[in-house]
Amino acid sequence: MKKPFVLGVTVLSLVAGAGTEWAFARGAARVRDEKKVQEKAEVERKGAIPKGYKTYSLFLICNLEWLEQRQGDKNSSQLYQLYQQFDNFGRTIGSDNVAVWLWTSAGNTPRTKASAEDVDVERSIRFCQAWHLKPSAGPHVVVTSTYPDESKLSAGLPRDSAVFELGNMESKEISKLLAKLTDELVEKGHVQSAPEAPEARWVRLLGAVQQTINKFGCAWSFKIDAGPVKADLQSCKS
Repeated sequence: MKKPFVLGVTVLSLVAGAGTEWAFARGAARVRDEKKVQEKAEVERKGAIPKGYKTYSLFLICNLEWLEQRQGDKNSSQLYQLYQQFDNFGRTIGSDNVAVWLWTSAGNTPRTKASAEDVDVERSIRFCQAWHLKPSAGPHVVVTSTYPDESKLSAGLPRDSAVFELGNMESKEISKLLAKLTDELVEKGHVQSAPEAPEARWVRLLGAVQQTINKFGCAWSFKIDAGPVKADLQSCKS
């Protein structure tokens, strides 16, 4: 299994245990092996998202008003908790999945906090514009099996993708939602060394959403179009 590696990003892998490695990129990249002292690989803000993964999960914040409301020490703490929970969610999607959170800088030490100023909004907006994601419906989590090539964004949202529209939810509510989805994914899946079939991964993700859709308010929605797995779900609607 390849090393999870991210950029302005967070890397995730399902198989947690001996040998599991994580990579963090924040407009810079940081690599950590769970069995070693942390190592770092710095990448400039415009560094490329790493290639070679079966799926990519991107947390996109394109709503400036939502981000402005996350300013201040208390909200920064909630934003950091959201970042951590997104990392957990990404790891449960499957092995060889990388979770991408876009930061403006990497810093010189392991990240222990996050502020609104750290989020690379401009980069997220480029994705939202190209993929026709409404800022007011965000933040968004996009899971795709296609490498998110920023030089080819004009091609639109890739095939075999799933989109969470989080409907201006509070940071702590998104964290709770991602935690519940993580629980559902773990319950429905199992840690395995053999590769998971692509269809099985999408089915498992859809099943987790179906168990969660009406439990966190009516603001968020989920749409998936991945081969035979297709659905358009809105919370609070049957």
